[in-house]
Amino acid sequence: MNSQFLPIPEITTTMAVTSSIGIAVLLGISILLGLLGKKQWKSFDEYLVGKRDMGPVVTGCALSASYLSGWAFCGSTGIVYSVGFSGMWFAGMWSLIGVIPCIWVASAKTREFAVKLGAATVPELMGRRYESRGLQTVVSISMLFFLFIYSVGQLKAAGGVWYAVTGFPPALCLFLGVFIAWIYMVLGGYVGTNWSMAFQGGFLGVVGMLVGIIALVKSGGFSEISNQLLAQDPRLLLLVRPDLPATGPTEFFSSWVGLLSIPLIFFTMAIGFPHNLGRFLGMKKMNKKEFWTLVLIVWAITGIPVMLAASTNGLITRMLFGPELFKIEPWKADLAAPLLTYAIGGIPLQTLYVMGLFAATLSTLAGMVMIMSANVTRDIITLWRPEVKDKTLIRLSYFLIALFLFLPFYWTWKRPPELLSVFMGLAAMGLGAIFFFVTAMSYYWKGASKWGAMVTVIYGTVASLVGGYLVFQKKVIGMGTMEWILLIGCFVLYVGVSLVTKKPSKELLDQLFMKGK
Repeated sequence: MNSQFLPIPEITTTMAVTSSIGIAVLLGISILLGLLGKKQWKSFDEYLVGKRDMGPVVTGCALSASYLSGWAFCGSTGIVYSVGFSGMWFAGMWSLIGVIPCIWVASAKTREFAVKLGAATVPELMGRRYESRGLQTVVSISMLFFLFIYSVGQLKAAGGVWYAVTGFPPALCLFLGVFIAWIYMVLGGYVGTNWSMAFQGGFLGVVGMLVGIIALVKSGGFSEISNQLLAQDPRLLLLVRPDLPATGPTEFFSSWVGLLSIPLIFFTMAIGFPHNLGRFLGMKKMNKKEFWTLVLIVWAITGIPVMLAASTNGLITRMLFGPELFKIEPWKADLAAPLLTYAIGGIPLQTLYVMGLFAATLSTLAGMVMIMSANVTRDIITLWRPEVKDKTLIRLSYFLIALFLFLPFYWTWKRPPELLSVFMGLAAMGLGAIFFFVTAMSYYWKGASKWGAMVTVIYGTVASLVGGYLVFQKKVIGMGTMEWILLIGCFVLYVGVSLVTKKPSKELLDQLFMKGK
């Protein structure tokens, strides 16, 4: 490939029709799985967690799909396209750390505690772990806040890539995606949603591997990529970019303070994401063979394939198209991946990528919206009004799923975030910093108290809101600095307050921590 920039490809009728057919097939299978899942639940509890019998294959593929969002499959490519090699620190952590720590630390414990406590949601699990209905409500409200922000990024990824290959109006692209998600979530509940996510996760893993290998081979390898980027702008080869502002989102790439915060973000968010933990609530109790099967499946999908497709491809896209993507409103750099797939593989490869991106986006969105709906029905209404009937709660869930799909759809349509990956990073930082301690640490530390958890949730939520304003609006601090403030503050408050306040009852702690009980 030569150094001359490629023109932005024009949308053709063949491109639009082929991509639309591919997406229709993907979404049709998802709806079918939702219909099959409908037969597996009869009560509201089963609607939320099924029969707790999901095996390692379905759980592994669904977990991969919930973790590999539009951020990983699309936004990370845009970040590397924008800043060059320094963006690899951020994008590459999906593979170097990934979601494997979540399996090691939280999978078996989440399932074990949920069964012992009879919990169907993560907030309910926390409320019963700490013996506090008030904490359960606060946790559910905090999750609603963060997951809403995160869901906006999913829809921008879906709408952007479909717009790039069909030319359909962005609002229509977004609406079709959320409508399909609503159908299979309403039909299948937890079981149908998990099966749909599992199918989508397996598909995007294969596509990620395929796109990554083809792109790397056709680009001539890293030596050729480096030479081309050097000729375009030598700063694109720097591993740290001191020329970028040390405040705002670019601190991740411009200073060691930001760079060193990145592994902490990915480690904590993998364990703290409620839509990750939610995959374990309906999981079966696994033996060693099944556990290792789960680990291998997740690694195969979220490891090298996505490292190639999400991060390396950003360099190749910059090499081929130069800075021209910054001129395309409102999607800009987030169109890097779909345009690259067309450049290296034509319509067939681009169609597969579009299908994979929709799989990544809708699976994560579905996992989050199910949690958001349950946060209201199970963790607020049922908690305080237990007499409400199952039929009423199920019907309310249908409405809430639609509501929590529509609100981010409207925001994304009217005012999409400029750079998908860093925008979603704010929500990831908040969720990780709070729930790494409040959830995962509580599985191993008897001394954790409800007040330690309460102040951690409140601090982390408020600090994320204020920090977002200081990072994105005022730009007086960097996102990396914000991560240190969040993480250190949550740790000090969680441990410090727990040490000086009353612990849960001895009976509860014996039930949770004593073997054989």
